[in-house]
Amino acid sequence: MTIKALIFDIGGVLFLPKGKISESKNLLSSYKELCLLFKGINMSGEEFWEKSREVYLKSTKGEITKKQQLEALSKILCLPPNKIDKIFVKILKANIIENKLLIRYLVTLKRKGYRLGILSIQQHLSKEVLIPKKYYNLFNSMVISCDDKIRKPEPESYFLSLNKIGVKPEEALFIDDKPENLDAAEKLGINTLIFKNNKQFFKELKKFNRR
Repeated sequence: MTIKALIFDIGGVLFLPKGKISESKNLLSSYKELCLLFKGINMSGEEFWEKSREVYLKSTKGEITKKQQLEALSKILCLPPNKIDKIFVKILKANIIENKLLIRYLVTLKRKGYRLGILSIQQHLSKEVLIPKKYYNLFNSMVISCDDKIRKPEPESYFLSLNKIGVKPEEALFIDDKPENLDAAEKLGINTLIFKNNKQFFKELKKFNRR
């Protein structure tokens, strides 16, 4: 069956750690170390993560709003919600860079008639940074966990992505940097390709690209 749609993860694929543009890395580290930029906070990154992990998970599942997430973090850090929001965005932007080579390639794929989608786990605080406005024109569909209230690797998240983009499982290629998310997609009959770096990705993509 011919591939008609490519569905991408964001962190570790469309956005990569600054300084390591060719390598994939879990961008959650920016969240774990959020408190390090707050002066006077006597808390390690790991301690902050332990205290805020549940807040993060609820945000990615859409169980709480952005306002509620910031209020919860405010209680943990004893800082105003608006300050936490600004500093989190600052940290995230300082540590990531858009994978522009891949984005340029996606523009050419769309011109050839491929449909493009996003399937990503995002919390409210990261969404605005990792999903620029231009993505709403480039991508045909998006399934974002904090908005759609469903996370990978739950099967329903993949079905929702397929329905939104309008293809059958065998007509889609899902790209992610985490094997567990790819394994879940494969069980549903979706073609998969792991993203390690741009060179590897473009080389392995050739076996799927028939146009």
